[in-house]
Amino acid sequence: ILLIDQSDPFNPNDLDWVRELVNEEARALPKYGKLTVMTPNAADPYNPKVLYDACSPGSASAANPIMQNPKMIEQAWQKKFYQPLADTVEHALLDTVQPSSPLSEAIYSIADRPDFQPQQDGRRVVLVSDLMQHSDSFSFYKVGADYDAYLESKLAETKPNLHGVDVVARVVPRQIYDLPLAEVKGFWRAYFTDAGATYGSVN
Repeated sequence: ILLIDQSDPFNPNDLDWVRELVNEEARALPKYGKLTVMTPNAADPYNPKVLYDACSPGSASAANPIMQNPKMIEQAWQKKFYQPLADTVEHALLDTVQPSSPLSEAIYSIADRPDFQPQQDGRRVVLVSDLMQHSDSFSFYKVGADYDAYLESKLAETKPNLHGVDVVARVVPRQIYDLPLAEVKGFWRAYFTDAGATYGSVN
């Protein structure tokens, strides 16, 4: 699942690395592996918007050149799977800015999806965001990236179960950060560790 947080505008410089990230994630999928693109939903925090949901027909990199035609497989992959995906992500990156960023609520909802349960192999969440949690239930702008304060908040009642899930955060750089980035990253490391995920912040 690719969770794109567009609560703040993406700079033009961000678009290229996000496109590259999407291409890498799409090509890494096994044949019939599902990729879902979602965005947090300020109007309904526990119901993130699903923008794209499809299974890969398999990319040419996994094709057997003796038994299959890699060129035809690549063309089918591009037309049926990748181009609609790329168009969806492009639109999401340029979409209207949301008034809040209920990241934790969206992550909880992802963990609760029927197609994202422990019996499913290869569960992975890629979070593209500045990582600034901001909702009525808990906001970094009010209390900071304070994990102890989070544990005492109403939001902590809906802690996700992410055991066996790989989570990667690609941090969207901002010219001015409201909080020290190290504190923000530390919050999410504690959050995902407690949720049982294998967590890595790429930048």
